[in-house]
Amino acid sequence: MTDITFIVLLFVHVGTVILWMGASILYVSVLGPSIGKLAPTSRADLMKTIGSAYERYIVSNATIAIVAGLILYGYMTQVAKTLPNNSPEVPWLAAGIIFGLIAYIIGIVVVMRSNRKLMRMMSQTPTPSPDSGAPSAEMKMVQRRLAIGAGLQALFLFLALLSMVVGANL
Repeated sequence: MTDITFIVLLFVHVGTVILWMGASILYVSVLGPSIGKLAPTSRADLMKTIGSAYERYIVSNATIAIVAGLILYGYMTQVAKTLPNNSPEVPWLAAGIIFGLIAYIIGIVVVMRSNRKLMRMMSQTPTPSPDSGAPSAEMKMVQRRLAIGAGLQALFLFLALLSMVVGANL
């Protein structure tokens, strides 16, 4: 018999992880490097246009992925107690949960805060600069922190994915 609870939890968890990981990798590989190459006014316009929507997208998918994953883990450990030989590798799944939680914390503490600070800095009226509108040292530091945070988040999501695949006995 098909366990519909398991299927639904797995679908929600895997689907939102894919969306979260995809958005994280998109930022690391495309958006982050491109934003740094834009003119200051274009950079500010882009951040105003997509900044808060992109942040909401990542935070909502990450939160759903974490909650569904924790519920799924609890459900699987209860079901695993009833299975003699075909149980999931719980330590690997636990490692995946830890990596996922680290990615989530990095996203909230580093990426989200840096994104908000960058959006605030870009929304302020730019002052003319003798070096043709190059970003200030503080803005460069925030952009770098944002890029490093997004990269670390993607790395921990990848480690979580590897752990989960091994833990699922695939």
